Amino acid sequence: MKALIKTTPGDGGLAWRDHPEPSAGPGEVTLELAGAGLCHTDLGMIRGTYGPGSGYSPEFPLVLGHEYVGRVIETGPGAGLPVGARVVGSAHLTCGACAWCARGRSMLCDERKVLGLDVNGVFAERFVLPARNLAVLPPGMPDELAVLAEPFAVAAHAVDAARVTPADDICVVGPGTVGLLTVGALENHHVTVVGRPEDAAQMERARQLGADETVTTAAGTERLHGRFDVVFETAGAASAVTTGTRLLGRGGRLACVGLPAQEARFSSARLSWNEQTIIGCRAYDLSTWASVPERLAAAAGLASLVTHTVHLSDYQHALDLVQTRQATKVLLRADPPEHPVRAS
Repeated sequence: MKALIKTTPGDGGLAWRDHPEPSAGPGEVTLELAGAGLCHTDLGMIRGTYGPGSGYSPEFPLVLGHEYVGRVIETGPGAGLPVGARVVGSAHLTCGACAWCARGRSMLCDERKVLGLDVNGVFAERFVLPARNLAVLPPGMPDELAVLAEPFAVAAHAVDAARVTPADDICVVGPGTVGLLTVGALENHHVTVVGRPEDAAQMERARQLGADETVTTAAGTERLHGRFDVVFETAGAASAVTTGTRLLGRGGRLACVGLPAQEARFSSARLSWNEQTIIGCRAYDLSTWASVPERLAAAAGLASLVTHTVHLSDYQHALDLVQTRQATKVLLRADPPEHPVRAS
C-alpha cells in the first residue's frame, strides 16, 4: 500500500510511497481511508516546526495526518466493531489506565501520543487504530461532513468545558476552521463572531453557519466589551486572548482553545472583580466521542467548509490550497490511481 510520509526532519521531505501493510492486533481494527483532513498542524509538521521542545516527539520516516473517516476492513481479537462500519475518532493514543484517563481527561495522559505527530498517522490507504478510539457514524453522513469530526470534537469539548447554557450570549474570537466548527457546535445559541478586516470570506461562512452577528473592526469589537457570558478564543493569537478577556461580562467564562506562541496580557484584577473564569481547553477526552457523531449530524451545514477534494498523491496541490487560503478545508482521498480526484 502507499502512504504520505515525511522522510526527514526540517522543512519538506514528503513522499507518496510504499509503506508496510498494517494488521490489527488485540483490541484494534484496520481501517481503509475514506477521507482525511489537512490542517495547519500538518503544515507545521511538514515545515519542521515540531521538533524538540514542541510537545511532540516525531521519529522519521513518519506517516502524517490525524483527521480521518475510515471503513473497518479487519478486526483484531476483542475489537468489538463490525467489518464495514464507517467510523471517525480520536487522534490520541493514551494508556487508558492512569489517573487522568480514569478522570475523563485523557488529553493529559503522560503516555499520550498523537497520530501523525508522534506516531504514524492516517495519510495512508490503510491504517490501524484501537477500537476504543472510534465512533460509528450514522448511516448516510457524507464524507465531507464526517472528515470534520476530529476538529469538531475540539469545538465540542470546548463547548462542554465552558458549561454553555441556552440563555448565554456567546462570542467566538477567530473565524478559522475551529472557530467556524465552534459556531456549528453552538447551533440554537446566540453567537457573535469577532475577527479581522481580512476575514470577510470567513465571516460570510460564519453567517451561513448560523452566527447572528459578525464584527471585523477594532471599533466594532470595542463596543462589545463587557457583554458576553461565554467567549471562545479560537484564533491562537495572544492578542485574541487579551480581546477575549475584555469581551467578557460579569461572571463570564473565557474558553481558550487556541495555542498562541506568545504570552497574553490581561488584568487579573478585572477577572477577580467581575468573578470571571479562564478555562484552558486541550483537544478532547476519549469520552467526548460518544456524542460527536450525533452532534456533527445536527450541524450538517458544516460540510460546506470542505471546499476542495484532492488525491493524497497530489499533496503539493493540497498544501498550496491551504497555504494560499483558497481552501477552507481540503478533503484528501486515497482512491486507486486509476480513479484520481483533484479539486475542480
